[in-house]
Amino acid sequence: MKLPKVYNWFNFKLLMQRVQVKCILCRGFSTFDQPLCHLCLAMCPTPLCFCSCCGLPINDSETGLCSQCLKQPPLFDHCLAPFLYQFPVNRILQMVKYQSRLELINPIVKPLAELLMEFYEDDDWPEVMLPVPLHRKRLRERGYDQALLLAKALKKQLHFMELNIEDRLIKKQTNSVPQQSLDAKDRQKNIRNAFALRKQPQWDHVALIDDVVTTGATVSEITKLLKQNGVKRVDIWSIARTPENE
Repeated sequence: MKLPKVYNWFNFKLLMQRVQVKCILCRGFSTFDQPLCHLCLAMCPTPLCFCSCCGLPINDSETGLCSQCLKQPPLFDHCLAPFLYQFPVNRILQMVKYQSRLELINPIVKPLAELLMEFYEDDDWPEVMLPVPLHRKRLRERGYDQALLLAKALKKQLHFMELNIEDRLIKKQTNSVPQQSLDAKDRQKNIRNAFALRKQPQWDHVALIDDVVTTGATVSEITKLLKQNGVKRVDIWSIARTPENE
């Protein structure tokens, strides 16, 4: 008797969960569907407390905001990231972005999904996810858009929310030099007017998806563009946030 396809897929997933591979960091044994072992994932640096607005690590405060956001908050409304952009998180994201290690996406997306479920327990979820786009030349060179892949993996983790992904709204119109090669001041100049919208946004509350937020120049530039065109609230969802002194 020929088995149904769903049964074969289920058996395949069970098999992959049993196949042993070496963790990419500690080289200890893990499973094929978990290339980053649970111990190494648990050792990834996380902020004990972070500003609910800009996402930077802070000491515990009554307001939940850093002193800078109390004085002058950023253009975006919230920045949520489960990890600090330090070793080994920076190494993992670099492997995803530059070495096509796409199997590492699911393990690092799960902590973000858990953070989001906790944060939005008493708040309204965004209506849509907007991945930060690559310029078409950079996309051709790399072959994939890591922010879009992160959004797709996150959509699966948050399947109960039925969050759609809109990857055609924002266009990167200038092929600017990579942000990581610049200081904070030059990052702002480099990204200025780098993005455009293909159409008028249809939502009041959106989530902007990126792999890492450093100075916030990129997400701030896109937030400005979105709010100028009618979006009322922009939340940033990222895997990692760079501490202010790095």
